[in-house]
Amino acid sequence: MVEATAGQKIVFVDVSAAWCLTCKVNELTVLDRAPVIDQLRSTGVEAMRADWTRPDSIVAAYLQSSGRFGVPLDVVYGPGASNGIALPELLTQQAVMDALRRARAKRRAAAQ
Repeated sequence: MVEATAGQKIVFVDVSAAWCLTCKVNELTVLDRAPVIDQLRSTGVEAMRADWTRPDSIVAAYLQSSGRFGVPLDVVYGPGASNGIALPELLTQQAVMDALRRARAKRRAAAQ
């Protein structure tokens, strides 16, 4: 994610699974609806989806590195959030929009 956020890009990572009911609720009520979908499709935003329907070692490593061992997991990275902003398991439009806004903001230098 460092490469993308260094270029001022916002990266939204959604890890879900076909059998995950909470994932489906998040998709239907938040991720696939305006204004969130509009933001995820906008210039400067890269939306990524990892499928955990069948266990995968790369997805498992990402989940573990994020302190989670299951889905859903949604994380927003950007110039203001190089370590990522992990979102709650049950998403709201406000939580996603706030995280996208925070990730866009450049962090102030500690010396200031």
